[in-house]
Amino acid sequence: MSSWRALLRGDPLPWLLEKRDPAVRAATLRQVMDRSPRDAEWRESQTRAMASPPISTILRRQNAEGRWNGGQIYAPKYTGSHWSMLLLAEYGVDGSDPRVRLGARRILEDLAGGKAGMGWVLDRDHGASCFTASVIRYLSAAGYGADPRVEPLIQRLVRDAKKFDAACWINDEHPCAWGYARLVWGLAALPEAARTREVERAMRRGVEFLLSYRPERGDYPAPYGQSHLWRQLSFPLFYQADVLFVLRALDAADALDDARAQSSIAWLLARQDERGRWGGRAPYSDRMPSRIDASKWVTLQAITLLKHAFPGPVD
Repeated sequence: MSSWRALLRGDPLPWLLEKRDPAVRAATLRQVMDRSPRDAEWRESQTRAMASPPISTILRRQNAEGRWNGGQIYAPKYTGSHWSMLLLAEYGVDGSDPRVRLGARRILEDLAGGKAGMGWVLDRDHGASCFTASVIRYLSAAGYGADPRVEPLIQRLVRDAKKFDAACWINDEHPCAWGYARLVWGLAALPEAARTREVERAMRRGVEFLLSYRPERGDYPAPYGQSHLWRQLSFPLFYQADVLFVLRALDAADALDDARAQSSIAWLLARQDERGRWGGRAPYSDRMPSRIDASKWVTLQAITLLKHAFPGPVD
């Protein structure tokens, strides 16, 4: 089998390892080059990433109580606590950092205490799997994946998959590809102790749904199956999904070896340029706290996927 390197038209690694973008550099060292947490070069890059935008910008806006932009979880959209924690996890933040732990703890406390203002989601018996799964993802990144207060969120996703097939009122009660992609992505982040049989079954249902269609076609149940974002390469996304994000979710569930994923991987490969890079965009950058080079992040994700899908020796 060819290795992922043989599938690239050029070498994007020097670009991804530029010191001027330490968060991308640190993630590349870990995800692509397999540097251990003890590696001096990775540790230096991670330290710089924590002290540089976009991570430092988000952390600087956190208040003394550990919340963001007024203290609400969901509002204001894309800058409140939920969105800030989601972005930090996407940018590879050090989950053991006290500020990140505090932010996660406050969200856990607010959700458990009914002070989160999320009744419009959590008082319903199903739906908005995208929200619940993203919370589980960043709580796990901050070391709270096995916390007993996370269990109701896990059980909600399990129920969403088992009883409702990730149907959502926002998607006219059709099964939602955005919700299922996030469901798989969120549950896959749980620590081993929390990966029960019912969690694994929920993930398998999600994988089966995502692969029962052709992800690159985006012909999932409407209206959110045909989003204008679907065939773009975007980073970051918040509750949305696209072909790249579906592949990331499948990767998290160790499902890239499924033959039905090959057409989407081929779709992704065809979109690299002659330098082995992918062009990306940040569709919500006007509401984000810090500018990023979306193309670098998209390229990092693309080659991480390829590395996992094609782990063979270099030709």
